[in-house]
Amino acid sequence: MESKTVKFRVFRFNPEKDSKGYFQEFTVDAVKGMTLLEALFVIKDRFDPTLSFRAYCRSAICGSCAVRVNGHPKLACKTQVLNEVKRFQTDTLTIEPIENQPIIRDLIVDWNPAIDKMKALNPYLIPDRNVVPESPNEESRVSPEQFHEFDSFTDCILCTACYSVCTAATLDENYAGPFELGKLFRFAADPRDALKGERSKIGYAYNMWNCVRCERCADVCPKGVSPVTGVMKLRGMSISVGLRNNPGARHVFAFYKSLMDSGLLNEVLLPIRTKGIKAIFEQLPLGIKLMLKGKVHSPFQKPIKEHESLVKVMKASLEVE
Repeated sequence: MESKTVKFRVFRFNPEKDSKGYFQEFTVDAVKGMTLLEALFVIKDRFDPTLSFRAYCRSAICGSCAVRVNGHPKLACKTQVLNEVKRFQTDTLTIEPIENQPIIRDLIVDWNPAIDKMKALNPYLIPDRNVVPESPNEESRVSPEQFHEFDSFTDCILCTACYSVCTAATLDENYAGPFELGKLFRFAADPRDALKGERSKIGYAYNMWNCVRCERCADVCPKGVSPVTGVMKLRGMSISVGLRNNPGARHVFAFYKSLMDSGLLNEVLLPIRTKGIKAIFEQLPLGIKLMLKGKVHSPFQKPIKEHESLVKVMKASLEVE
């Protein structure tokens, strides 16, 4: 059986005696198929019983064992040690708690701030009595096509891996967070829910437009959920229910108008249409520098050769939506 001696650099922090965290090294003989969680139990059982980490189901369902492996969020119960050794081409794996949440001890973080944000979004079904019968003896049916709109978001296990890598959550305390907004969209898209698209107003109140679409949340999700997709659809819903007088919505319309006018992105008019006169004063110094370098094109653009075809495609896509 394939085996390898692996060095684990494990983050340690005990608030009762440590002023800051540090790393402690352990050496484990890892065999093929050994998970990171099994390795942590080996360390705890054989070397240091004070090592603290979370683990419950061991089946990649509860999400409690999320940690960072060489800087990348992973479920310890799902991650195989030798696979990570091969991936990083090193015999040393650094194990740390996931980010963006207070550290309680060693690899255990405080989930409460992130979960409290989710609770504030009312992440539960509010029955639409025009759709959901009051009698438990009657069914409330959802078609496969309707279910497909939100089914992937039901796979979220609240491991907070996406939240841990979200820059918007790091910089903006009022930003709801990726899995939180994913849960919000899950119910906004459910035909049985009474609020439906109106839920996008909740997302707006929790700064959903601050998402920069870096896709990092989708990259690290152990269940293949794409929270950013939910955020984008919530934004579209917010425009549909009338929340258009904000920089995010105006940017969407400015982008759309630019493509409809010429098929090109008008980088001169885009910030003005997004932020109004304010943008002229904000962007003027940069605009002058770009102009002197010959990098500023004319705001008056001729349509591209394929403009008519592009317009047809754009209109057709809107009809599909």
